[in-house]
Amino acid sequence: MIDTLISRLTRVKKTGPGRWLACCPSHDDKSPSLAVRVVEDGRILIHCFAECSTSDILGAVGLTFDDLFPARLGDHLPRLRQPFIAMDVLEAISHESLVVAIAGRDAERGVLTDADRCRMMTAVGRISAAVFLAKGAA
Repeated sequence: MIDTLISRLTRVKKTGPGRWLACCPSHDDKSPSLAVRVVEDGRILIHCFAECSTSDILGAVGLTFDDLFPARLGDHLPRLRQPFIAMDVLEAISHESLVVAIAGRDAERGVLTDADRCRMMTAVGRISAAVFLAKGAA
């Protein structure tokens, strides 16, 4: 797709591997102000230093946003599960446990509101989900 884009631009100059400068097709460009770059995963990045929008640039050359992005990597590669950072999980559970403790104290005092009860149930659900996920990861 990069060849198609480059062929539709004027005064294209290669500035490095996978990098070009060209005149922006969406404004009256006197000197190249459009940067084009292909990144490792095949995405094409474009930026006009005169601040033309990407949609205006693409429209001027008859392309769409889909043309800038190859098939998503997740569509043909197996998903890798990213482990949670233990400290982040413990901090989240600690916070949710504190919510449950405060709600329990308020319930004993008879001052637990419906909103507080809902928040407490959300906290209980989050703690349960964390335990369930931890069991699955083990």
